Amino acid sequence: MHKGDREAATNSGDFLYRYMWARRRCCRAAAPDTRLASLIEAGKREFDGIEIEPHRSPLVVRDNKHPEFFAAIIELDDTAMPDLEDLLAWREYVLDNGALPKRPAAESAFPIRTRRWSGPSDDPPPHGPVEA
Repeated sequence: MHKGDREAATNSGDFLYRYMWARRRCCRAAAPDTRLASLIEAGKREFDGIEIEPHRSPLVVRDNKHPEFFAAIIELDDTAMPDLEDLLAWREYVLDNGALPKRPAAESAFPIRTRRWSGPSDDPPPHGPVEA
């Protein structure tokens, strides 16, 4: 095995891992395999609908399961996924090995209810109706 081939497979595996991880977070796709570099080195060129060519840049040439994500990230199409939050951060993560974008804050399962004490309330009295 040539050192150059192993290094190219490692770099390709790293890129593909970032692409697949971003796709998982943005499209709820399958999690990436942790053995991508060795699979690429062994000659595999298709991963969960993603087709690659290791000697191209970027190496992902098609995503059959999530073509909109492919267009937004690889082809730099801003209109492909207009609702995707942090599109530029995801591109930087995948294409330039940038920082992983943070997850959006989840809505609370038990939202805190605020009460205005200064005005009348539409809430029922705390102990039921007042009897006269």
